[in-house]
Amino acid sequence: MRIRIDFGGDPQYVQFTDSMNAALVAAFVAAGLCSEEVVGESAEPWTFGMEAYSHPGRKRRVRSVVVSSPSSRFDAIAAHLDPAAIATTSCNGDVIDGTGARVLPCDDLPETTTEVMIGFISPFLLPVKKNGRAKTRFHEELPVSEAPAALKTGLERRARRSLDLGIAIDPLSAATDGQRKHLIQLRRFSSGRRMILPGFAVPITLRGAPEDIRFAYLAGFGAKTRNGNGCPALMQ
Repeated sequence: MRIRIDFGGDPQYVQFTDSMNAALVAAFVAAGLCSEEVVGESAEPWTFGMEAYSHPGRKRRVRSVVVSSPSSRFDAIAAHLDPAAIATTSCNGDVIDGTGARVLPCDDLPETTTEVMIGFISPFLLPVKKNGRAKTRFHEELPVSEAPAALKTGLERRARRSLDLGIAIDPLSAATDGQRKHLIQLRRFSSGRRMILPGFAVPITLRGAPEDIRFAYLAGFGAKTRNGNGCPALMQ
């Protein structure tokens, strides 16, 4: 499943990606998915990216959201998704109301693809390797030599199988785009503290078996994909 939720003439103003996650989860459950299929460790793989412009203040002017998943369960409910159910009123100040939005097909990947270069609608997060139960930290600078293996490991964990997939980062892109981290405002806690994480949007090339490339493209890359990170897009 890969769809675009187009807000048309009623763009949504969103500061925290967690708010859009809550609105989408509500809509998926209303369309027929179980909450365990959408959130939690046993959830199906899915991701989203907000197509947005900067806006005075800290909110983004979101004109549309791309939602992507390789799961047959998500594919089955896509036709039943009600835009009006994409809604939340959060204590962080974000209010989302999808009434009047349109659910449209999005740029899918041909099933025979064996090589493709992709960019990102939403940056991907790369966790720093940790020991035991240490607090999870995220890379502040793109670890070019480690990133492909880390991204593949994350994909295989969500696929619950090994993947015939190669991931490459162009050295020139790494030297330019890779030096620029994106600060992602993930959520605001009731205490007022904010979770802001560093992410990257450097283009990558995928090579391998068509079904595994397709899984990666639909599942998203890096950590916290279901929170709106690592949603890819075909390079134009």
